[in-house]
Amino acid sequence: MDILTPHEEKVLGAIKSFFASHRVMPTVREIQQEAERMGLVVKSIGSIFLYLKSLERKNYITRPSDRKRRGIELIDAAKDHFIRVPLFGSASAGTPVFFAEQNIEGYLRVSSRLLRNDKVFGLRVAGDSMNQAEVNGKKIADGDFILVDPGPHEYHDGDKVLVVIDGLATVKNFKRVEKRVIGLFPQSSNPVHQPIYLTPMDDFIINGKVIDVLKHFR
Repeated sequence: MDILTPHEEKVLGAIKSFFASHRVMPTVREIQQEAERMGLVVKSIGSIFLYLKSLERKNYITRPSDRKRRGIELIDAAKDHFIRVPLFGSASAGTPVFFAEQNIEGYLRVSSRLLRNDKVFGLRVAGDSMNQAEVNGKKIADGDFILVDPGPHEYHDGDKVLVVIDGLATVKNFKRVEKRVIGLFPQSSNPVHQPIYLTPMDDFIINGKVIDVLKHFR
């Protein structure tokens, strides 16, 4: 499961609190009332829907497709299956300035629901060249962790990829510019970042596709 924001924590707490008191799941309106009682300022009922969507994406709740009035279900974390994903240091989301170390620095505890195979590994992002890029609705910010699937893949324009260039790792948007030229494009609020163009003459390898982002909340 991903880390929750403080507001998401309160909404999840409101759901649990209501269920503990009433033994039924709350409606969206009752979640809003309970969250406000717990100190969360909610601008509109629409905000609650957004929080619920985020909690569902992060695997804390499920909501049936028929969206029944009290159809929220809490996911029992104790029954979820977690896998230890190796963490291989940092990758730059800027110019490629970090060496791509192969030594495992630690492990991320990740729900098996997020993984497509057992080859997935993690990296910490450094830099802001991809802070407007999204994977599964989550932006790639400085300090976040990314999950990388090494494939094999057939890469398509717009894929977020991890590339090692001359021994340095970077994360960028993939785009095939010409038959023998690929471009690595930033997606950033910082205009300083520029594309990187690569040909078969360059020393590089595409190490995999970014499949998810684990947010690091400061």
